[in-house]
Amino acid sequence: MKKLFLLIFVSVNFMADITLREDVQAFIKNTAETTSLTAQEVQDYLRNAEFLDRVIELRSNQPETTFSWNRYRNIFINPNRVSKGAAFVNQHYDLLDKIESDLGVSKFYIAAIVGAETTYGTNLGGFNPLDTISTLAFEIGSSFWQRELKELMLLSKKQNINPKDFRSSWAGAIGIGQFIPSSYMAYGIDYDDDKKIDLVNSLEDGLASVANYLKIHGWDQDAFTITEISLKEQFGNLQDDQIKEIKAPFKLNNFNTSVAFNSLQSFGLSDEFYEGEATPLMVYEGTQTKLYLGFDNFQVITKYNRSSYYALAIHQLAMAISERFDA
Repeated sequence: MKKLFLLIFVSVNFMADITLREDVQAFIKNTAETTSLTAQEVQDYLRNAEFLDRVIELRSNQPETTFSWNRYRNIFINPNRVSKGAAFVNQHYDLLDKIESDLGVSKFYIAAIVGAETTYGTNLGGFNPLDTISTLAFEIGSSFWQRELKELMLLSKKQNINPKDFRSSWAGAIGIGQFIPSSYMAYGIDYDDDKKIDLVNSLEDGLASVANYLKIHGWDQDAFTITEISLKEQFGNLQDDQIKEIKAPFKLNNFNTSVAFNSLQSFGLSDEFYEGEATPLMVYEGTQTKLYLGFDNFQVITKYNRSSYYALAIHQLAMAISERFDA
């Protein structure tokens, strides 16, 4: 009898109507006052939302911050993903070439991003954005995710779709390029001219929107993204933990860091010259320590995912796909 009662209690608690919470009621009122959505529409959306503990767990254990570079890199730069990337470019070459011509973004970087995000469109996620974004909005009390929740509802109304029917990542990212709702609304484009921006079912819209995102954030087709430079001998055999302990006058592996070449020279990392400023990336890769420089296009990729590891992995995957394709 006690087990039966417990099961009933868990079931009722799991399916509880979250719109009864005070913070959710305040959100409903604010959304109705600041958007084109009515209070009834917002309430109808949220009545179907469920909070997911798994989302909180995943948010706290992202590979960009918890994995070593070798472990993180091996997720993306492996023979299977590279081979699939070259095949993807070959299969959709005409479309990718047209997008590159129209928007000025390399087909190989577009392929690398969708390869990293959704394995070239074959895995759009195991969640739905209504549950995930509602969890992030209210269970951690995030104003950012509450804004994304508004955007999701506006997107759902515009496309006349139930947000529970979208497949998404744990963070509510949607489609082949994994756009959060605000990015979907701001950077998604109708590239197939069917009068609808569909980043889920339209490969044309999905790939072109990835390129559009990079273009709007400043991608320069003729500029460097990342280059490797020589590392002074005394730094040449450092692993991840030792790299983190380096006391430099600037931060290593931080996408917000930009330094001129004389700063690297003064600290003794490298004697190589480069123009302008760059982000120094020192990583233990394979069995050796390497020093990379991230330039403006590197910074553009970090707008997609605010991680130096991510941007470096995308660059290396793009280069590997390009090499395999040319071969």
